[in-house]
Amino acid sequence: QHQQQQQQYHHHGHQGQSSTPRGDSKKKRSKRRRREKEKRQRQLYSSDSDEDDSERRIRQHHHHHSGKSKRKGGRHRKRRSGGAISSRGSKEGSIGGESYSESTRMSNSMADRSGSVVKIERQGNFFHRWMIFAKLLVCNLPLSFSAISFSIVLLGIVWLKWAEEALPSCKEVNFHSSQCAYPEFPGCYFCDEYNRWYILATRFHLACGYVAGVSVMLFFAKATMCWKVFMDEMSSPTTASPSGLIFMTMALSFVGKGDVGAMLVILASFLHLVLVVWFIYMSMAYGTMSDPSWFANTIGIGLCAVKIWFYYPLSGHFLIAITLIMTFLFYPICLIRVALNEKMSATICWMNMMGPAVSLYSLAIIMEPTFQQERPDINHFQTVQRSIYLPSMTCLFVLCIVGMISSVHGLIVRWKQIAREEFCPAHAAYSFPLLMHALAVQSYRSSLDFFADADEVSPTLKKALHVYWVVLVVAGTFTALTCIITYLVFLPSWVDVDTREEAEPPETYETSISMSQSLTYGESLIQPYVSPTILQANETGILIVSYDYQNSWCDLVRTLRIPAFGFEPMMSRRMFNRERNALKLFMGVRDVILEGDESRVEGDEDGDDICFENELERAMNAV
Repeated sequence: QHQQQQQQYHHHGHQGQSSTPRGDSKKKRSKRRRREKEKRQRQLYSSDSDEDDSERRIRQHHHHHSGKSKRKGGRHRKRRSGGAISSRGSKEGSIGGESYSESTRMSNSMADRSGSVVKIERQGNFFHRWMIFAKLLVCNLPLSFSAISFSIVLLGIVWLKWAEEALPSCKEVNFHSSQCAYPEFPGCYFCDEYNRWYILATRFHLACGYVAGVSVMLFFAKATMCWKVFMDEMSSPTTASPSGLIFMTMALSFVGKGDVGAMLVILASFLHLVLVVWFIYMSMAYGTMSDPSWFANTIGIGLCAVKIWFYYPLSGHFLIAITLIMTFLFYPICLIRVALNEKMSATICWMNMMGPAVSLYSLAIIMEPTFQQERPDINHFQTVQRSIYLPSMTCLFVLCIVGMISSVHGLIVRWKQIAREEFCPAHAAYSFPLLMHALAVQSYRSSLDFFADADEVSPTLKKALHVYWVVLVVAGTFTALTCIITYLVFLPSWVDVDTREEAEPPETYETSISMSQSLTYGESLIQPYVSPTILQANETGILIVSYDYQNSWCDLVRTLRIPAFGFEPMMSRRMFNRERNALKLFMGVRDVILEGDESRVEGDEDGDDICFENELERAMNAV
């Protein structure tokens, strides 16, 4: 009986220690508080996608710790029954802290993973966008960009000549002397190679040559990757006008650069000769007449002639003969047209100084005596030079001065037109003529020093030529840098064109100019209308590669959102309609309006017919 009472006593004692009403109520409240805290933590730190997974992990973790705390609490109660509640509270507080730190670590790790994924996606998008832009840059690079490359290589040459003349350590030497560092350019000097200013000038010259040469190679990539776009530009005299500058830049950039440079110069000379034949044939087919935009594709072969002359003299003499023939054939016509045709754009007029400058520069170097001519009888050779070559160069120099006057006069007359125009790819035509003219003046000065006697040339003339050359170098550098920087700033908007909301222009054979049979009407010395090829280019636009960012594909489309065609700025819609109707009124052709063209003409009809007739009457009276 005593043993039964003792067992009952022990049973009730253990039951009272293990579960009391007060302990149960505190336990429930602590669990409820812990659940509320976990809920708030999940809302603050957990992402929506991983909420269920994180909640399951947190519950498993809490269940594990709660079971452990119960067992540990039982053992504590066996040892110290009075401190059971306090030990349970401390354990529950530690559990809450551990659950908070664990959930914080989990949320931070998830945030790190999501941030890394976003970073990878952004990097992928960044490289993908640059790959797309590189493709659009190659395919849609305007041909007028060759003028920028040509200006860069000219900057390196003229400032190298400036340094050679300005530095006291540089002394003038004979053309075929081993001391002549750069015989491929006018004037030979032997300079101190350790002079820091001369080192800076030579490095600047080399950098300009390589930058220009590499940049102009983009057009070969364009012809390879996007041959349809390239051939579309080469199929019109208007859009193909800057293409000759590609080969002129190659000839100036790679001459004297070893065997690879020699191969590139020979390739540039051959391709430029092919271009001369193609451009003249195409111009005859369209019935166009020579203007200053022809110089890069025709007379510009003189730069290739003088560079290939260093490797194959006979080929150089053949090409320089072609250059001189075209100079005396085309240049007088250009002078008349620039002076009397107000319809000619200002960018074309500014290039009028370039034609004789190329011939003078080329002739000045090719006229230098060879090694065999110097040795037997240099006096006899110099006599021939003074009687034949020097007067020829003086004649070309006079033509250069006349060309400069003609270009300046053309800008003054068309100043209102220039003020209305916004910068476009055609304005690259302003960048290089002054530098080319400065190089021609330097060539003439070096020829006077080499061929003419000291008593025959007036010191005043030499001083005047030197001042004129310095002004040209400074003004040409400022103009070139302004055009280069502005062109590069606007270039991304010209290669990545959004054509989604644009009505695609018609094909070349579907334009109103082609359908009215006025495309091959031709030009004249004095004409009261804009060239039909220019009007057709303004109507059909340019073929480009457009990228659709929504569907991720490229497509060939025509657009009028590139505001230039070669060296011709785009006309406004109002001006285009006026000039097109003026041409048709001059020809006596009934107006042809294409489908969808009514919206272009709408709003421009009131008073335009009277304006056309009055303008046409004034032009005919002038003719």
